Amino acid sequence: MNIRHYLVLFILTIFSFTDSHSQNPEYTLIAKNFNIDAADSLTFEVYLHHTNSGSVNQFQYAAGQFFFLFNPAIANGGTLTYKIIGSGLPQTQQPRNPTVFNNELRLAGNATVGQGNGFILSSIAPGTLIVKMSLKTSASSFAPSENLDLQWKNSPGPGFFTRVFAYVNMLNTEVTTPANHFIDTATVSINQISQIIPSKYELNQNYPNPFNPSTKINFSIPKSGLVSLKIFDISGKEIANLISENLTPGVYEYKFNAANLSSGVYFYILRSGQFTQIRRMMLLK
Repeated sequence: MNIRHYLVLFILTIFSFTDSHSQNPEYTLIAKNFNIDAADSLTFEVYLHHTNSGSVNQFQYAAGQFFFLFNPAIANGGTLTYKIIGSGLPQTQQPRNPTVFNNELRLAGNATVGQGNGFILSSIAPGTLIVKMSLKTSASSFAPSENLDLQWKNSPGPGFFTRVFAYVNMLNTEVTTPANHFIDTATVSINQISQIIPSKYELNQNYPNPFNPSTKINFSIPKSGLVSLKIFDISGKEIANLISENLTPGVYEYKFNAANLSSGVYFYILRSGQFTQIRRMMLLK
């Protein structure tokens, strides 16, 4: 092979390397795991999932701003408070300044940290937890006849909207793809699966167990009243307040997603009136 052939192969190799590394990373952005913590408050989570990791080695997250449209009538005449209560990102890369403005829930973008310092997003579903959000009304409860009606606020449109940025070829690059922004309303966590009045209180073993990352917790309530279902780690620290609300008699199922927890043994406790029961479960990732 002469020098010309070597030169052609070298040039083709350079072009191939550049092309394979210039492709923007693709993603899905999803709001999920909606949970009514109490009559006056709810939580939900926002995940970014790197979806074309086979052709793009990494999604180095640069920044993001996250805007929703919602139904403000749920406030029931009260004032709404919107805040971040958890994230899988380092503090420097978390969105900032959660605010409620008319019919919008707003999260401003973080300051960029520079190429090489961006957070590497997970390519394992559901992705990296960007934020866990809390929405609370100062009224005694959310309006019973109103729905949250959460929607992503995407471009094009007036004002601010959701934007996602990644570091690509050393540059801070906008990769926003509104078609890949989703709301998983199916993840409203508690569901009454039977209205037959059970004869006694009962907390069943979660299924599956061990699990990764989701499991179902079933329980029976024979009397109307305040019901509490909480998750604790092995040290006794409260990890999650899954249910804290008045329920009518029946059999209920709670879908628990532990995507943001590490492997280990956890305990879940059901309380209602004078009844308390505890069970053990294991998360294996």
